[in-house]
Amino acid sequence: MPLRRSRIPRKPVRGMLMMYEERIVEVLGEARGERVMIRSVHADGGERRSAVKWVNLVPLGRQLF
Repeated sequence: MPLRRSRIPRKPVRGMLMMYEERIVEVLGEARGERVMIRSVHADGGERRSAVKWVNLVPLGRQLF
């Protein structure tokens, strides 16, 4: 049974670690509209920055690893 995680009620602050899809991401700051800039490391080792809707970000659980 998949875990249900609650969505965040407000915009995340800069530097916060969160989950986006299956990746742990760092919030870099606010973008246009209801989006935030994030930094993530992908499976190929490349670091990418992108803008995503903040409602699609999920807070990390109590334990990171």
